Amino acid sequence: MQLCVLMITGFVVADSKLVKRGIVWLLDLPKTPKATIVLYCLVGGAVAWVHWGVGLMFCLIMGRELAVRKRGLGIHYPFVAALTYSVTNVMCNGPSQSAPLLVATPGNFLEKMIGVIPLNETALSPFLIGFQLFLYITLPIVAIYLMPKKERAVEMSDELYKEFTAAPPEEPNQKTLRPAERWERSKILQSVLALGVIAWVGNYLYTKGFGQLNLNSLNFLFLGLALILHGSPRSFTESVKKGVTTTFGIIVQFPMYAGIFGMISNSGLAAMITHWFVSISTPGNYSWIIYIYTGVMDFFVPSGGSKFVIEAPFILPAGQQLGVPVSHIINAYSTGAQWANNIQPFWALPVLAAFRLRFQDILPFTFTIWLYAGIVSTIAFLLFPRGL
Repeated sequence: MQLCVLMITGFVVADSKLVKRGIVWLLDLPKTPKATIVLYCLVGGAVAWVHWGVGLMFCLIMGRELAVRKRGLGIHYPFVAALTYSVTNVMCNGPSQSAPLLVATPGNFLEKMIGVIPLNETALSPFLIGFQLFLYITLPIVAIYLMPKKERAVEMSDELYKEFTAAPPEEPNQKTLRPAERWERSKILQSVLALGVIAWVGNYLYTKGFGQLNLNSLNFLFLGLALILHGSPRSFTESVKKGVTTTFGIIVQFPMYAGIFGMISNSGLAAMITHWFVSISTPGNYSWIIYIYTGVMDFFVPSGGSKFVIEAPFILPAGQQLGVPVSHIINAYSTGAQWANNIQPFWALPVLAAFRLRFQDILPFTFTIWLYAGIVSTIAFLLFPRGL
């Protein structure tokens, strides 16, 4: 339920009118294709790092607006869709990732094994911050070199342009509405509630520090942001209805993964797999092995939170035996999970549906970014096997 709320609140924040107006304003700033792509990577990457759910929706909305508003500049339409997917994957390894948030939340299923590990040792550690900053700076450069030249670019069709620029239905006249209908469009009570939520989270962060953010406090923060950005109960609940459709995979899969976790932990299988990992690893390469292993596992279990429930019972004890900090193992895990998504179509489905494309249309671009991120990650985890 916590992860469902994480996805829904992220969706609702990105789906607000204020965010959409901000996207349009930003896209009007650059005047050339290269400047537009650089802006897209930097803004989308920053949002995705803060919250991957907001980042996915934000980049999706911004990518479609980019294709519409920059039509005629010669920006390849499938390339925009590919960037929408890859920017989110490469840059979302931040404080909203499932594994770091889970181990930072008191009462989590691993607390007896590893205790509670705050975010400033995982997602906000010097190693991962430096690693993500390097990708953040270099990804726009890679994107510019990947962008097809104007004479080879294929822009969106006239049919899609008409569909994406169609005017939304008009709101009914307030005078014709019944009192209850006017009240559900009122911003008064919801704004008061939202300000109370945000004030509570602000006090929490002020007294405990940003590094003590966990799954519950992050969800509460984005619930408050979603409430205030939408203003009225009607707008908020309509957006929540759409956001709920993004959580079906978690609702169906997580009970099954909890069962798998129980079988691995209590059958002796965890000890066997732990021994195997220890036998093929050294303290100098274990974090890199976990990075690669998690990337391979992503093709079988494409959800980072789900996969962590399955892998944690053996990858964490193996690392402890080798003397590798648990926090760095979690960093390797979350990095590998996001890296593999660039060539895994599961999370691309909402992007493909929004852009009306097929996975093979964007794969040449996402594969190249996957290759680049893999080289950078390999160097990072082999140079810093225990973090910083």
